[in-house]
Amino acid sequence: MRRSKWPLRRIQQVLILFRNGLHLALRSRFGRLWMRIGHAAKGALYGLIGLLTLRSLGNAAREIGGSKAVMDILDDRFAGSFILTFLAFGLLGYVLWRIVQAVLDPSHDDSLSLHSLVQRLGYLCSGLTYLGVAYTAGQVAIGLAIDFDDTVEDATAVLFDWPIGPWVVLIAGLFVIGIGCAYIYGAFSGSFISRFQTEFHRTVKQWTVLLGKIGFTARGVGFILVGSYLVLAAFHIENNLAGGLGETLAQLGEQRFGALWLSAIALGFIAYATYMVISAFYRKFPQHHSKNTKKAAKIRLSDR
Repeated sequence: MRRSKWPLRRIQQVLILFRNGLHLALRSRFGRLWMRIGHAAKGALYGLIGLLTLRSLGNAAREIGGSKAVMDILDDRFAGSFILTFLAFGLLGYVLWRIVQAVLDPSHDDSLSLHSLVQRLGYLCSGLTYLGVAYTAGQVAIGLAIDFDDTVEDATAVLFDWPIGPWVVLIAGLFVIGIGCAYIYGAFSGSFISRFQTEFHRTVKQWTVLLGKIGFTARGVGFILVGSYLVLAAFHIENNLAGGLGETLAQLGEQRFGALWLSAIALGFIAYATYMVISAFYRKFPQHHSKNTKKAAKIRLSDR
């Protein structure tokens, strides 16, 4: 009986050590700084995607923006390795923040409601996504050859070989559309806008909030487009219709008024980039009331 309980106890000990490690990272000056750099790195990534998309307008030979397209372009530039290194290091800081949100849930005081659990899962998926982007950026920065093929299209092709593959792609597309709608709702309601420190200038704060709402709306539209093409791919059993953000924007550019849509989305991404960079300096991280520490003290995530 004791042996059967031993693995469970070890798992519990590992989980406790992991949570304590997150608390330690949040109490350290470097941990808080790294998360702020992560916000700036994410903003820089979206800014580059927006600029690359604008650059592609009117020139079919130029690649339309997407995270992998950005890395492909930077790989051929003089300062590309420096920027890629910054993105790799910074995005790991953003991954840290997403893990904090998923595990500690500082905004809801360890709530285990259905709404909170869904949010935690979303934070975890977001963290894993940017972990992949950071890993790819790091590989390109050190000169490793990377295949920039669209992984979404490849994954869809594999799924279509399964009997239930089209249904899986359809459900995934509807899920992505739902995420996009949530972003747009969060933009208009203001629930996705960060809380800023009290010393933040009021007028600048108002403009920053406006930029954030525009940016989150643009991100929501991007998700809806990616999800819509996944749904189309499921109905037509055609994996070429599915793709990541870059491939989706490329297909959108071929549609009627495509250049107008691309311009609006690109400017929205640039607005989001500006918002994220400002948030890196002035965002007020929420407090977390730890129930697992001996002192049960409040751990402030914001810089003092």
